Amino acid sequence: MATTKIWDVHGRIDHVINYVLNHDKTENEGFAELPAEGESLEALTDYVTQADKIKQPFFVTGLNCLPETAVQEMQMTKKQYHKEGGIVAYHGYQSFAPGEVTPEQAHEIGVKLAKALWGDRFEVIIATHQDREHLHNHFVLNAISFKDGLRYYDCNATYDLMRETSDRLCREYQLSVIEDPQTGRRPSYKAYLDKEAGKPVWHDLIIKDIDNVIQESVTLRQFFYRMRQKGYTFKPNAKYFTLKPPGKERFVRIDRKYPEYSLEKIEARIYAQEKIKRHQPGLSITHQKMKLQGSFQKSKKTSGLRGLYLHYCYRLGVFEKRKNKKRDTAHLNFVYREDIRKLEQLTEETTFLCRHKIDNMEALQAFKASTQEEIKAQCIARKKLRNQLRTVKNEPLRSELLNQAAALSVQIKKLRKEVTLCEHIEERAVTIKEKMKAAKAEAEKTKNEKEVKPIEY
Repeated sequence: MATTKIWDVHGRIDHVINYVLNHDKTENEGFAELPAEGESLEALTDYVTQADKIKQPFFVTGLNCLPETAVQEMQMTKKQYHKEGGIVAYHGYQSFAPGEVTPEQAHEIGVKLAKALWGDRFEVIIATHQDREHLHNHFVLNAISFKDGLRYYDCNATYDLMRETSDRLCREYQLSVIEDPQTGRRPSYKAYLDKEAGKPVWHDLIIKDIDNVIQESVTLRQFFYRMRQKGYTFKPNAKYFTLKPPGKERFVRIDRKYPEYSLEKIEARIYAQEKIKRHQPGLSITHQKMKLQGSFQKSKKTSGLRGLYLHYCYRLGVFEKRKNKKRDTAHLNFVYREDIRKLEQLTEETTFLCRHKIDNMEALQAFKASTQEEIKAQCIARKKLRNQLRTVKNEPLRSELLNQAAALSVQIKKLRKEVTLCEHIEERAVTIKEKMKAAKAEAEKTKNEKEVKPIEY
């Protein structure tokens, strides 16, 4: 069974081509070099009879270009049509099941796939890598066509064609294929890492809201009403089910990636469910009485940056009332729920502000400037130690100097991390204020709507 994927390449095209043309990964072990002069006739006969294996020393093929000059040829195509910016190339991938094909077969299938998809318009490099248990082909596709200067359009339709062509070739070679492939494109690498780490992805937050509202709705009209209560906006007279989450600038068509969440299927789910879940506007807050010494009027309140970060962490549910209680994000505003993925960074920045008692931007910038000066001083001291190491021959003294330089490196790394935290706080403090303001305005709007319409039905 062969799996495929393709993604765009920015920056320098020679980097991806050098990676694909790695000789250690593409070497043809069956390649037989020409016998040296003076060797026996038998050796020459054996060489000639291995014609199928000696065609190329590496499993690399250039389509409409030569592998040795592929970088220059692709760049010339871009210059010819004045399209040197943007996406420079596309990196394709075709992987086979372990032990299912030989390197010769895998490379042959890869070349046929490239010819069928891009052979008439684009320059392509095909390389078969053998560094893993599963053999796999790499494709480097020039983003600009040498024939007409048009860019390659990477979309769902072109990817589906790539997968279908790969499956057809696998069937011709009597290889297994995935009978029920997943439709749609794969998520981004960052979204994949967030999902693996258990962090919520904003698409998943939308899906969770839709699922909850479906269980609370009796009709499709009520579904839209509940979604608007949560802050969602819908594009009027749109051909497809398109919505905009609260805090986002653009509309998103959710059924493009999740076909089971089209408007027709949502409506069918609403009418098919037997039991309707009762709508709960929010969590009920229970107040507990506690005896405290002193007075709140005389106590010093935390304000400024520290107060802002502590209050925002409270809104996100960082400070839980009970131990071992799972954080419930269903009733949080969408703007807050999106930042749950960044709890580690927020906690680290909050701890930094509290440790150094920084309450305003002036103190933060002063701390940042003094830390940068300290970094410069320690870098100079470390450079002096390294210069001494060039002349010192005494081994105990060299060892001591190395330890001092290593200690300075550790300290410099710690200080640079603090400078980075300062820069992140400067940027995040502004967005936190905007998000809290937007969430407050949305809560006021919802409250006013409830006062005007106390009964829904």
